[in-house]
Amino acid sequence: MLKIYLLIIVLGLVGGVGYGGWYYYKDTQERIRILTENTVKLETAKAMQDATINAMIVDRDRFSALNKELGRKLDKANVYKDVLIGKLRKHNLAKLSLRKPGLVEKKINNGTKKLFRSLEKISGAVPPPPAPAK
Repeated sequence: MLKIYLLIIVLGLVGGVGYGGWYYYKDTQERIRILTENTVKLETAKAMQDATINAMIVDRDRFSALNKELGRKLDKANVYKDVLIGKLRKHNLAKLSLRKPGLVEKKINNGTKKLFRSLEKISGAVPPPPAPAK
């Protein structure tokens, strides 16, 4: 009888160890599957992040070049503005327009047309066809 009890206990211990091993194996395999999926997701996210960072670096370099070009154009425009201010200070337009109104009107009208054409060109608008000469 003692042998039967001992056999039952040994079979119970072996069965418990076997079940524990099987459960550990299944749990470990599930964790490996989950970690593999997470690794794939992280690698994909890292690749996307690297691509975004590289695009941002390219954009930064392009914006820096455009900003420098814009700064040069601004400096050029400021020099031209100073030249125009100097010309306007040199000439008294009110006095000149009283003496020669036709000349001043013609120059102002031509300058205004030229300014509007350049604004249309800069903004990308299609300029109207030139008016026929009278």
